[in-house]
Amino acid sequence: MLSADDRFALQDLVNRYPYHIDLWQVDAWVDLFVEDGVLDESALGMGVHSGRQGIAAYGAQLKADVLHVVHLMMNHLILESKADRASGSVFALVEADTRSSGQARYYIRYEDSYVRTASGWRFKKRSIFPLFPPQIISPA
Repeated sequence: MLSADDRFALQDLVNRYPYHIDLWQVDAWVDLFVEDGVLDESALGMGVHSGRQGIAAYGAQLKADVLHVVHLMMNHLILESKADRASGSVFALVEADTRSSGQARYYIRYEDSYVRTASGWRFKKRSIFPLFPPQIISPA
């Protein structure tokens, strides 16, 4: 069973993810993953990004295309836990204004695998699943 401090640290990890990417703090965003972490956005057609280098390259690509973005996170649950590993789920509403597709809205669910490291809790894998089809609010 996780301690209250561990639960708070996992909640903090989940909240730092949108904070750093919405403010284009790509290095801090990438640091939330373990060295061989995986960001799987294949269910949205945005690929699988492996390792910190792959995730950083994807972050740079997003920064080049996305003009404005905001993630509104809600309903974070820790589903399973052991001493140094846990899994969780969180819902999000994401609004983005991009150069390529215009303004879009995404209702998504993150499915997470967390691992405790010497630097604290990190994402081992984060997979994203659409709850509704993406909405194009205004085309580019």
